[in-house]
Amino acid sequence: MMDLSQVFYPESVAVVGASDRNVRYYVEAMVEAGKLKVFVVNPNYKEVLGIKSYASIADIPEKVDYVVVAVPATQTPSVLLECAKKGVKAVHIFTSGFSETGTAEGRALEEKLAEIAETSGFRIIGPNCMGIYCPESGLRFANDQPSEPGPVAFISQSGGRAVNLVANARLRNVRFSKVISYGNACDLDFVDFLEYLKDDPKTNVILGYVEGFKKTNGLLELLKETCMKKPVAILKGGVSEEGARAAAFHTGSLAGSARVWEGVCRQTGVIQVEFFEDLLDLAVGFMYAKLPEGRGVAIMTNSGGSSVVYADVCAKYGLRVPEFEEETQRRLRSFIPAAGSSVKNPLDAWMAFARGRMMDALDAAASDRNIHSLIIELQPENFHVYARGIDRRGDMAETAIASCRHVVDEHGKPVFIVVNSSYYHETERAMAKFFQDAGFPVFSSLQGAVKTISKMYWYKRFKDARG
Repeated sequence: MMDLSQVFYPESVAVVGASDRNVRYYVEAMVEAGKLKVFVVNPNYKEVLGIKSYASIADIPEKVDYVVVAVPATQTPSVLLECAKKGVKAVHIFTSGFSETGTAEGRALEEKLAEIAETSGFRIIGPNCMGIYCPESGLRFANDQPSEPGPVAFISQSGGRAVNLVANARLRNVRFSKVISYGNACDLDFVDFLEYLKDDPKTNVILGYVEGFKKTNGLLELLKETCMKKPVAILKGGVSEEGARAAAFHTGSLAGSARVWEGVCRQTGVIQVEFFEDLLDLAVGFMYAKLPEGRGVAIMTNSGGSSVVYADVCAKYGLRVPEFEEETQRRLRSFIPAAGSSVKNPLDAWMAFARGRMMDALDAAASDRNIHSLIIELQPENFHVYARGIDRRGDMAETAIASCRHVVDEHGKPVFIVVNSSYYHETERAMAKFFQDAGFPVFSSLQGAVKTISKMYWYKRFKDARG
């Protein structure tokens, strides 16, 4: 088995089939990264995007480590044979038209690719996928992907979702060590990439989107071993009859039942999620907050109506919103007026913030023995009204940040920030960025924060029970 570091850290890349119109973004993106030698292979052009175009891989006068194939499906075997002669280490096949078509011809063509790779000693990512994004090496599959690396990895059978997750992560201060879109998995499968990431010192959190596993030998043990080292959150597609049918036509995958997948997650410690948004929420939670020690949550909001709904949401996801102890309520009532507020939990106490007593309110809540994590809901409308200007808005944010940091430093309890969507979009984004830059996990809805806390606590219990 070839060391997969050669897949993620090549020194040179050739894009076969690129033109000024076809998959030009691969060339543009990797040239922009400026870390790799980038070659173009297309016999119909003398140059592409100002780069000399070679007629074949064999014509490139230097070594080629990694090849992106973007030619019609029927031409891919001949390109792979050229790769074998050139001594290429890894081939990413962007082209579709293989087993996902459901035809005998498509399946046979895909099997041919796997045979060539096996006899030649290189590895294949794909076909029918976007390939590898590795900020450190300069591998990219879309324009404007960040050059700075981070601790999160994403293994995705979907190419489009890999592109979208990386783009959306920029708004959440999440950066990646590696992102893999592997499509039909005729050679390298989810298991191969997980085996590598399990021991990758540059990866602390692993996210996944999977439609079906082609390699299942040792899968359960690998998942268990990995989950004991670092959190693994997976969205499993194709757990319904309709989803399984869609998976077959997307990547040619045979999907399993929801009940079987739930059992796998319970046994191995995989964090099961329902939506792509959940994956990014969990990445934010694990990156910027410690694991909660229990189910008890304190919620600070500014609406009695919200308090009722939020308590229901917490109960739905297995968390508790316990009434504060008498001493906690006494402390809160000493500076929060009885009219128009509540000190029982959720804490309806916007006036405490507006009057500069947020530190006192959060300290009291965090001192409560039944509270293990805190959720602070911030309404951009309130910041907009009370701040009366951008400079004042920043001052208010700094006060809130100092209060939240006090809870983390003095009480060791994680704080999760919710900045609701708002008509005042500029203030909304500014508030989110203030807290993100200060190192707090920020969510756009309370439900997202609650689900994240619940799953982080479940993961802690799993590790503790097996540690």
